[in-house]
Amino acid sequence: MKFDPILLTKRHNNYRENSINLLPSENILSDKVKYILGSDLASRYSLFIKDDGNAYGGTRYADEIIIKGGELVSSLFGVKFAEIRPLSGHISAMIALLSITKKNDKIMAISPENGGYDGYSQDFLPDILSLQYRPIPFDVKAWNIDYQNIEKSIRDYRPDVIVLGASYFLFPYDLKFIKDLSEEYGFKIIYDSSHVMGLIAGGEFQKDIFKYAQIVYGSTHKSFFGPQGGILLTNDEEIFERIKDNVVWRTMDNYHLNRLAALVQASIEMKKYGREYASNVIRNSKRLAKNLDQKGFGIRSFRDGYTESHQILIDKKEMCKKLEKSRIIIDCVGRMGTNEITRLGFHEKDVDELSDLIMLALKKNVSRDVIELRRRFRVRYC
Repeated sequence: MKFDPILLTKRHNNYRENSINLLPSENILSDKVKYILGSDLASRYSLFIKDDGNAYGGTRYADEIIIKGGELVSSLFGVKFAEIRPLSGHISAMIALLSITKKNDKIMAISPENGGYDGYSQDFLPDILSLQYRPIPFDVKAWNIDYQNIEKSIRDYRPDVIVLGASYFLFPYDLKFIKDLSEEYGFKIIYDSSHVMGLIAGGEFQKDIFKYAQIVYGSTHKSFFGPQGGILLTNDEEIFERIKDNVVWRTMDNYHLNRLAALVQASIEMKKYGREYASNVIRNSKRLAKNLDQKGFGIRSFRDGYTESHQILIDKKEMCKKLEKSRIIIDCVGRMGTNEITRLGFHEKDVDELSDLIMLALKKNVSRDVIELRRRFRVRYC
């Protein structure tokens, strides 16, 4: 059969439109965001040169999107400055570190063994940027920082930067506690909010984040409504100037105007509906976790409960292949997420129905029932 990417894309769309996605790293886009992604902007350039305007012609409307889009994102999060050009959360992390560290500085971050992002491990971003890395002490029973032992680690290691945030992200941090330590030991706090960006925008997670973190950054497509990409947020003008200097020609060049404009549209949707959405996400997560735990699925529970985010942690990672046979998609590394089903309009009563289907899917193929359930919903909050 001749290779046909259009046909494969159609098959992919049909498959996903008739499946229930519980991946915590993905969300679904509104029709308006999809329209912008497929617009003429997709093949156009823009490049602002300091004090010299744009290096390219034909950018009169693109320039307005960039300038007003940054202002809109700042307003959404209630911060002074927003950098919306980064192509991914990983690139945002690189820019954040470049903007507040120098070679041979020391950083601390949650280890991958405790759900942290692999990119902060020594072999990755620290190696590229000539930084030294040590893991933050972690309390597995609370699934949070080990607040009893972190000061000793800080005193012994003397980090220049502490990176908060994780890939397995259930609960907010005691940021005031960390900030008090930073005042005593002189380190900076940056916060990778890739997974919880939409919950923060909706005011339902880590409400004190901008009071204590110098830079908040991350991806825009997990609990946020946008296409894949990244943003950086700060109230510090000096840091913001360094962030801007570390974008073009240091970490990237073209920032994909269609993606950027789509992010701005997603931010408009988040500004209008984010609080309701974020609240429903967390309610749905708690309901799904409780239901599945009571039914014996194998949900991980911690000192403060199951979760305060879009994520749920599961014991049996091999469940993913069995569930996907029934068109229920989870990741294969021990997580579920309610971010996409909430965007589709699921409420707690719908989560109850989904919980039953998940348990049935462990015993037999329930694809037809899953398709029927999925077809009752469409993208909301837009």
